[in-house]
Amino acid sequence: MPRKKKIKSPQQLWENISSIFVTFVESVFFSLGVCVARHPWRVIAATWMFILLCCGGLFTFYIEKNPMNLWVPPDSDFYYDTHWYIDKFGTGFRVQKLLITADNVLDPSVMRLLKNITDHINTLSIDFQNKTYNLSELCFKVPVVTIVDSSWKPRSDVSLKSNNSNSLSNYNTFEVDYHDPGLVFGDGFYCGVLNHLPLACHQYNILDIWNNSEKLIHNLTKNEIVNKINEIKVNPITGHPVDYVNLLGGVVKNKMGHVVEAKSILLSWYMYVNMSEVNLNEVGNLVGTEDWVSVPVALWEAEFLNYAHNLNFTENGVKFYYEAGRSFADISGQTMFQDMDKLSVGIILMFIYVVCAVSRCNWLEIRLTLGSIGLLNVGMAYITTVSLCSLAGIPFGPVHSSLPFLLMGLGVDDMFVMNACWKMVLATDVHKSTSAKVGLMLKHAGVSIVITSFTDIVALLIGAITILPSLKSFCIYAAVGVFFIFCYSVTFYVAVFTLDLKRIKEQRNGVIFCYKHKKEITVSTETTLFQKLLAYVYKNIVLTNSGKAIIILFTLIMTGFSVQAIFKLEQRFDPKWFIPEDTYFKEFINIHDYYYPDEGQPAMIFLGDMDYNAEFVNLYNTVQVLRNESYVAELMTWVEIFHGYVLINFHHDLLNSTTVTDEQFNKYLSRFLFSPVGGRFQLNFKFSGNLTCGESISDITASSMSFRFTRFEGPAEYIPAMNRVKDIVKSANITTGSGYRSVWSKVFGNWVTDEIIAVEVERNIELALLCVMICTVILITNLQMCLWIFICVLLTIVNVLGWMQRWGMTVDIVCCIGLELAIGLCVDYAAHVGHTFLTITQGSRNERTFKTVTSIGSAVLLGGGSTLLSLSLLSMSKAYTFQSFFKIFLLVILFGLFNGLMFLPVVLSLIGPAGHRAYDEEEIKAPEAVELNGKIYDTGKQMTEG
Repeated sequence: MPRKKKIKSPQQLWENISSIFVTFVESVFFSLGVCVARHPWRVIAATWMFILLCCGGLFTFYIEKNPMNLWVPPDSDFYYDTHWYIDKFGTGFRVQKLLITADNVLDPSVMRLLKNITDHINTLSIDFQNKTYNLSELCFKVPVVTIVDSSWKPRSDVSLKSNNSNSLSNYNTFEVDYHDPGLVFGDGFYCGVLNHLPLACHQYNILDIWNNSEKLIHNLTKNEIVNKINEIKVNPITGHPVDYVNLLGGVVKNKMGHVVEAKSILLSWYMYVNMSEVNLNEVGNLVGTEDWVSVPVALWEAEFLNYAHNLNFTENGVKFYYEAGRSFADISGQTMFQDMDKLSVGIILMFIYVVCAVSRCNWLEIRLTLGSIGLLNVGMAYITTVSLCSLAGIPFGPVHSSLPFLLMGLGVDDMFVMNACWKMVLATDVHKSTSAKVGLMLKHAGVSIVITSFTDIVALLIGAITILPSLKSFCIYAAVGVFFIFCYSVTFYVAVFTLDLKRIKEQRNGVIFCYKHKKEITVSTETTLFQKLLAYVYKNIVLTNSGKAIIILFTLIMTGFSVQAIFKLEQRFDPKWFIPEDTYFKEFINIHDYYYPDEGQPAMIFLGDMDYNAEFVNLYNTVQVLRNESYVAELMTWVEIFHGYVLINFHHDLLNSTTVTDEQFNKYLSRFLFSPVGGRFQLNFKFSGNLTCGESISDITASSMSFRFTRFEGPAEYIPAMNRVKDIVKSANITTGSGYRSVWSKVFGNWVTDEIIAVEVERNIELALLCVMICTVILITNLQMCLWIFICVLLTIVNVLGWMQRWGMTVDIVCCIGLELAIGLCVDYAAHVGHTFLTITQGSRNERTFKTVTSIGSAVLLGGGSTLLSLSLLSMSKAYTFQSFFKIFLLVILFGLFNGLMFLPVVLSLIGPAGHRAYDEEEIKAPEAVELNGKIYDTGKQMTEG
């Protein structure tokens, strides 16, 4: 009986405990390998039965299409404010835009062209559910608030200058005339006329200046066009203020500041959307980028795009650029899924790669079966993952479309490791039974596979703690996928591997399985050319003194280079990146940004129920604070205009609350909302009752005010601006009503994500590194080796982040997902090498390192090559998501392989730790035995029945 050694230090205590654990894991895998090898067909049948049972979860499969449930943190202000907006207002609009450029758009021929285009667009129609819809039925309608000619001027010349904007407008500073000509007629006559006026479609079209009259437009001269654009500030059709100069781009002005020429003109049509009735899971797209839209409007937009695409006019250098409300959703969705055909090509390439990697040049060892099963494991894992996650109620999101590529790259690594371990078993235990050899193969490979799979899963689950729903869902799917790849690799793949060994033993052809060779073919035992080349490189280059010095120096230089770049790495995301360059939508965006460079993002101030008369002074003061902010532009609120309207027309100052009773306030507001100056603000109010001309308003349940942000360069500007505006509004001294007030903008959905993504990336990387370190400490047992593996992972992440910056990438939600996967992937390379080094106890550090890299190095390199091959097709994708994944994983693979196969072996050859504790001589020679179900499996001889 061997003498027990005295434990002298905590390190020895830990190594003994860890050795017991590793020995237990090895025995479990050995028993599993023997059991699978004895009953391969039962294992295959049980695996398929399990998969078929799991497929029941596909009946609950659910694709999340609502962008609010994909990209927005559910506990954010934006999430709450959006639902408040839908609940209180319930209406929105979609914009269709046509941008025309020419040598000079203020030319009569261009106006006539615009007339033809406008007339045609007005007649566009679609059929849906046995009903025909045209523009007049689908447009966003606004009240007509004028009963006098637009050229009418009040007797008084009192007017105030103010910035102008509302949720539907786009104009700059011009004079606001507060006089209400309708007061001359009295409420009865004025309201009687207004009530008989039809609502008008809201649009921005320069032809409205001439009431879209064919006769007037046909006889226009250039001087008339220029004069009207500079003079007219009120839409003659609706009576709402409009600055038509803002529809022009590339303008040329004379000394008086009047526009005399322009290079572009922008036409806009607004379509009505009842947001409260829209189900985004019915009308949304598969990438979750569709906005609120009804089916008829979406179909009409398709007709609009088709018409705009076919526009052709070559005179005066005229060119057309266009977008519809559905453009972003259409292009981003098509770009994401048009690359799915590359998945089939990738499967074929991966199959060829795997077969070449595991086969030898003879008819017996052409391993078509193993190549197929390696990829089949990925497919089985993917189906199981989708089924079980669906059963658990976890939705399938747009980023999940990349999951097959990623699992395919990760899934065959385990196969290469087991194949390398099989060769090690053949070299030392050729005399043992097939089931015992398979058990030994799984015993040697099991711990290494567990380390890499477990660290991958842990890193992904760390990513799942994010507050971003789509990222959380993707990380859970990926973690479950990696788990089942591991499960199927150690069961289903081993079972087929055993059957393939039986085929070889029976001398059956590797291509035509039923054909048995009459002439015996000897199984090749020589090393492959690839293994010989690998051994030559390490022996004559890497593990020489000069080679070690060069690798260490290169690592230090590259790390310093990457650290420098990390400090310049920006956190930024722009939805425009989802739009490929060769699309009509990207052309429109580029031209629009060129001719209208100062147009910032629109935003709205939401106010809940309150005593608006009592709080009017506080609201007015809040607006003045906002007006003084440098990043707030085009701010014209109903508060300021209403104050001026009452002051000029009724001679009451609303800023002195004692002069206006609640009854007067309500009466004035009602008249204001039906006046030419205030009619456009009807859309900014919601009342407990109906709004009727000539009657006092009911209680205000919600109101809004609108403005635009100035144009920002990046998150460093727009995130502080967003938070500052929110603070101003929320700190307003409002004491009555529900107290609800907030600032909302559609773009806040992206800005909120930008605000938290940098913190999340940093936190998740740190937590993932910590968990990876803990996992390796538990499974690898040697603290020094765990430290070197951790350093390799850390160096890889640092280099990836540094080269992301050099490659022009930024930190965003897509890169966050890639980095989460990268941590789990880069630990694989170093962990395989480190674990194998500890299992080799004979020889010097240099000799052990050489044995390590020649035995497991080829498997690690082949695994990295398989991942790179599976993702290489993504490099040809036009989708920003796939391009980002490719760049990140290319960097991870290159730096991960370098640190795992170059830097780590060099370090181990110099100061590597000793191998696992040696067993007594009798223990080494003693046959391994395990009892399973009454049968004794002796690895030193043939299997015997107990």
